[in-house]
Amino acid sequence: MKKGMVVTGALALSMIGAVAVNAQEITKETAVKTKSGDVITLTWLNHYGEAGKQAWVQSVKEQFEAKYDNVVLNIETVDADSHKTILQTKLASDDAPTIFDLGSNADLVVYNEAGYLADLSDFECLANVDPDLLKEGQVDGKQVGIPVELSGYGVFYNVDIFEEYGLKEPTTLSELKTVCDTLVANGITPFATPFAEAWAFSCYPRVLYDEVCWHGDGDFWAKLADRSLKFVDSEDFREQMETVWAFHEYWGDDAFGTSWDSAQQIMANGEAAMLVHGSWAVDGITSYNPDINIGVFPMPVSEDPSEALMIKEPGQQLVLYNYEDEEIKEAARNLYNLIYSEDCMRVYAEEAHQMPSVPGDYEMLPALSEIMNYPAEQSFSEAGLVRKDSEHEDVLFETMMNAFMGSSFDVDALLEELDAAYDNLAE
Repeated sequence: MKKGMVVTGALALSMIGAVAVNAQEITKETAVKTKSGDVITLTWLNHYGEAGKQAWVQSVKEQFEAKYDNVVLNIETVDADSHKTILQTKLASDDAPTIFDLGSNADLVVYNEAGYLADLSDFECLANVDPDLLKEGQVDGKQVGIPVELSGYGVFYNVDIFEEYGLKEPTTLSELKTVCDTLVANGITPFATPFAEAWAFSCYPRVLYDEVCWHGDGDFWAKLADRSLKFVDSEDFREQMETVWAFHEYWGDDAFGTSWDSAQQIMANGEAAMLVHGSWAVDGITSYNPDINIGVFPMPVSEDPSEALMIKEPGQQLVLYNYEDEEIKEAARNLYNLIYSEDCMRVYAEEAHQMPSVPGDYEMLPALSEIMNYPAEQSFSEAGLVRKDSEHEDVLFETMMNAFMGSSFDVDALLEELDAAYDNLAE
């Protein structure tokens, strides 16, 4: 997509968990913010729902404004499901945020082609960031995004509950089923399932198909997008969809009526023992119960323990709107240098309970340290791989959610529907 074209393709507005708005022509020039008088205002649009992350953002604001008294940092926090729509609306209505986050290299490519992303290649803070993670933010030889964190995906569990009933971390699907049956027999819901929100639902099937399908073929999602591979022809994807359904009886009474906040509380108070999600869940759960003892293990995908892998990926990336105003760029550079400093990331690690993209000697929660230190041979690093773009991702999640909501599941119908939807996107 070129600058000035109607927003389509991967920039199309999400229809999941948000109200759609009409696509309209948006250009970099119409969205530029300039300073007012001698005061420069920078706006940081984010969707950090966890309390620890919100507190960290506020600490960044306080430090930054204390150091640069001619700059105001305006924080705008929105919920995850509507983040994309709000961002698109702002870009379309002369209200572009100065910095915002994007989730994947595929999105970076689209926004970069549209002319929205500034080149960060000469930012001093890059020297502080893990070089492997930086690969995710590179497009056409430029650094246009900088990961804030490393994210891990797996099964987070209540260690005390497991110990009370003599349970061990399962490494196969049959062992996981035994764990679930033992929990049910003792009146505990095996899985907290925040399936009322599309983004939260997506993490559950993701840990399965990423471990098997994408790990087995780094071009898996690209082939599905260009239609050289069909869902109906992928036996690995079929098997993982069947695995998702095989554990639906352990999801609790109202999986698709349970929000992300509710799921965290269910875990925190011991009603459920496990949550299949990303590493940010640790902060969310501990915000409701600071004393909870959380462990983590890779999601089993078969009867072969070696196929259970800890998924690691670059987390959300901060990007800078492509301003022509040099004073705004300089103020943003100073903000980035603060955010990606080891001192700032120490707060992110130790108080927001995240895994920073800036290496350092941090005192982290055990579950997060375990993810970071998981052996390479038992991990799947997704840095630099070709991901789903937002448009294909939205279709995938919406279609899967609809398929798993009912009292029965037809895997063939799901695969055929996914192929039809991807065919439409390819036209």
